[in-house]
Amino acid sequence: MPPDDLPLEILRAEHEEINPAIILADNLMRRSAERLLTVEEIQEAEDTLIVGAQEVEAIESHRKAFLKTLSSSVDYVPFGF
Repeated sequence: MPPDDLPLEILRAEHEEINPAIILADNLMRRSAERLLTVEEIQEAEDTLIVGAQEVEAIESHRKAFLKTLSSSVDYVPFGF
């Protein structure tokens, strides 16, 4: 296996990004408490909730598919182990 195909190298090559919900929460915590949300902030919160809901649905779909998968034995060590 070439060194570039090692799991750690694959992870290192991935694009890094911060969860948008964390960014939104940080921005909201830093502003003064008496200030009302702007239209843009409300839209950003709605967009973040939509993305989060889509990610939860995708994970749930993967989990259901995994649970339906029949187990089987193999005579080799799977890639990444």
